[in-house]
Amino acid sequence: ADDAGADDAGADDAGADDDHKRIRAILDANHAFIWRLLRRFGVPSHSVEDAAQEVFLVAARKIDRVKLGSERSFLFGTAIRVAAELRRRHARRGEVAEPDLLDTIPSGDDPERALSRQQARQVLDEVLDSLGAELREVFVLFELEGLEIKEIATLVQIPIGTVGSRLRRARQEFSTSAARVRARLKFAEKPDKLSRFKLR
Repeated sequence: ADDAGADDAGADDAGADDDHKRIRAILDANHAFIWRLLRRFGVPSHSVEDAAQEVFLVAARKIDRVKLGSERSFLFGTAIRVAAELRRRHARRGEVAEPDLLDTIPSGDDPERALSRQQARQVLDEVLDSLGAELREVFVLFELEGLEIKEIATLVQIPIGTVGSRLRRARQEFSTSAARVRARLKFAEKPDKLSRFKLR
């Protein structure tokens, strides 16, 4: 009986070690991707790292339920839910996202050019916020992350045709919203802050 108990304990330890290695591999392979997704789904830059940690903590707790090969899809769905909850939390508190000016300007970079890029990111955030959740998902994955239609269908778990139709609608709404933002900010009198962003 003692030998059987020792065998069970050894098996548990081995299983825990395998889970730990798998979680580490998932983190290493997907941290940057999840960080960018959270930022592009409306999480303020000062909250992104905490949100990313929450996503991976959920994955760690549920690792036995995450099928091999579907780790990124699981993380994607979790990131969407975490981002939505953070946005709702900020809305309930009446918090307004502060501009992220200068927080990503590398030392030695030309301040004016760096500020221009930062302002462009803010405008992009505003335009993305105008898209519905489903359209925003496929737009971000295709236009900003560079994924192909088939990859997006697998990740979001929807038919390829649905990805295509949502992407067409998202592009139309993005263009309309971008034009509205440019008009409001009178970008016609200044360099177009969205000119560096070209739809694929």
